[in-house]
Amino acid sequence: MNRPHPPVFRNRAKWAVSALLVIISTAQADAGHHRFWLASQHDFGAKRGFYLDFENDSEGNAPCRLETLRLILGVGDGRNWQFPSVTPKWKYNRDYSVKAAMTPGGAELWLDGQKVAESRGGFAPYKDVLTAAHIPAWAGGLAEYIIRQKSLKITGGGTGPLAVSFDRDMARPLPLILFEPQAARRLLWQPKAGVAVTVEAVFRLVRSPDLKTLAPLIDRYGQSRHADWPGKIKSDTQLKKTAMEEERRLQSVGFPEGYDRYGGSKRAGWREKGTGFFRLAKRGGYWWLISPEGNPTFYLGVCTAPGLSWEMTPVTGRESLFEWLPPKGGLYGAAWNPTAWGQTGTDYLAFHTVNMIRKYGAEWERKGNASTARRLKTWGFSGIGKWGGAERLSSFPVLWRWDVPNLVRHPDIFDPAALAAFRESIRKQVDSRKDDPFVVGWSLGNEYDEIILKTEIRDILKMGEGVPSKRALVAYALDSIYGSDLARMGQAWGVQVENHQSLYAAQPQPPDADIEKLRLFYADRYYAFIYRTVKEFDPNHLYFGFWIVPGWWENEDDWRVGARHCDTIGYDRYANNFADEQLLRLIRESDKPVLCGEFSFPVWYGGRRGFGLYGTWAGDEAGAARSYTRWVQDAARNPYCIGLMWFQYRDQALTGRGPGGGPNLVYGEHYAFGLLDMTDRPKWQLVNGMQAANLKAVAWRMKAEGE
Repeated sequence: MNRPHPPVFRNRAKWAVSALLVIISTAQADAGHHRFWLASQHDFGAKRGFYLDFENDSEGNAPCRLETLRLILGVGDGRNWQFPSVTPKWKYNRDYSVKAAMTPGGAELWLDGQKVAESRGGFAPYKDVLTAAHIPAWAGGLAEYIIRQKSLKITGGGTGPLAVSFDRDMARPLPLILFEPQAARRLLWQPKAGVAVTVEAVFRLVRSPDLKTLAPLIDRYGQSRHADWPGKIKSDTQLKKTAMEEERRLQSVGFPEGYDRYGGSKRAGWREKGTGFFRLAKRGGYWWLISPEGNPTFYLGVCTAPGLSWEMTPVTGRESLFEWLPPKGGLYGAAWNPTAWGQTGTDYLAFHTVNMIRKYGAEWERKGNASTARRLKTWGFSGIGKWGGAERLSSFPVLWRWDVPNLVRHPDIFDPAALAAFRESIRKQVDSRKDDPFVVGWSLGNEYDEIILKTEIRDILKMGEGVPSKRALVAYALDSIYGSDLARMGQAWGVQVENHQSLYAAQPQPPDADIEKLRLFYADRYYAFIYRTVKEFDPNHLYFGFWIVPGWWENEDDWRVGARHCDTIGYDRYANNFADEQLLRLIRESDKPVLCGEFSFPVWYGGRRGFGLYGTWAGDEAGAARSYTRWVQDAARNPYCIGLMWFQYRDQALTGRGPGGGPNLVYGEHYAFGLLDMTDRPKWQLVNGMQAANLKAVAWRMKAEGE
């Protein structure tokens, strides 16, 4: 997104939402861990299923070495895991064949026709999608080797044999494989209890090359030099022609009729009284967002727009990767930033900004803003989502608390001085837009960062007796959990207490059940303070909470306590379906409207353009449009959902959007999330499909309401 809007802090290395959700760049994860699943269908916590994988670890930022690479078969019987494994003397550039045989009595691991390990114990199938050729999100660390899976074959089980070839992936040029070494597949194969299963795979180990021998890897337009496809930009003349082609397409379509300037529908057949601000209404059991003019709205937004000079990729220390870099002065100076992500010492560059300057010249910023508004309106979007904003487009500004000191991960919610600073921070951010009708509503913080953790509570309880939050937590536990019984509390917490003061001064070890109660007590006070303060300074706008991610929390109670302190429950969900049973249950239980602040199906392009493979990927732009349509239709039919926001407006740089800096190929995320590519060109198959779905959304909701 464009400054002054804050950058998107979405470090997905810490996410663990579902088995299908890949949430960081596999090229730049924790450098100390590397995993590659040849085949995986398991629930580790439930000790069920199996995985056949490579595992390796290293110290610090050193790459994992070939001689420590382990081949492991994990087999769960519902009670325990067994791990037959081998660490042979691997060789580069030769094919290996591996076989895993699992029976009700045990498991065997074979390598090149020889049994190398075995274990006793049964096999309890785990019925879920089977994943192959996959690097899990948390374990894409650096390695001196690349694993290239060639095939997978499974016999036995309940749905018959399975055979998969990865020849197309093996044919990718090495530079493209470096950008994304996996070629993950999600396969519909289901095991059956009590039946022997045999898994066979062929793979090859390739030495990771010195990047300097392949450089440059990125062309002057921010595209891979080793990739080609119809329409790839190869000249400034061609780039300018795309602007002319876009103009022709937009003119031929025009703005859709029947919508007010805020995205409200004038064709729904009913309206509410306009108040000048967005608000909520319930009609026929269905929640609706009501536009400032009083028209029912199913909000469809795009995050990070217009993003004129954000996101950026780090350049310092790896200049050789780029075929051409623009000068840091003059008109192109706007594409550079020496302090992105709050860092110094690393220069960042936005290639899409460079391309807009090429297309539009000195007026690139004005034309970039204007084109954003025109595009979104033409494509049937209500406005902008999170992390962005432009004049005369509805948006969702996110509040931050960077200027408020933390006690551990959050401010001391019981300290009057901390609360005064927090209040002033919120006031300053809200004040300038409290009368703006284009603000749909506020939120504060984002996702996991706003979850109160059990470890956080334990850390507070280890602090000194003068810390206000410690005193408040201890007093709450004494009164609400132990009925003011000092002796009983001291015994349960493992401390000697004579009076209240000695309890405040103690270094306790409360049981987990008490920690959970204290955590929810703290969270309730924290969310209540924010909600109350935002409403105090701006009673006209809605409040959406902190975009909780179902599954990325301590437990379901985080949804419940947050839901009490917002007008609409804002949440993010990267998954193949709009909602699962757990989410639907929580939504019904909360009995409040909900709005999904981020979802996406970034295009993989078969790995042939250099982008990373995301967990909810689409094979091509048409596939992404189909997934978008399915989500919009399902959400529009849900009585509680009032809208969705696609992440995001532009593709990310192939070399990563940071943070970071140095010689590595990718820093941070590098996915094709965008409606636009790096040359500021719309993905027409995607946006045309989105437009068709957007213009049907209100009708889908009206029909569901009438059924």
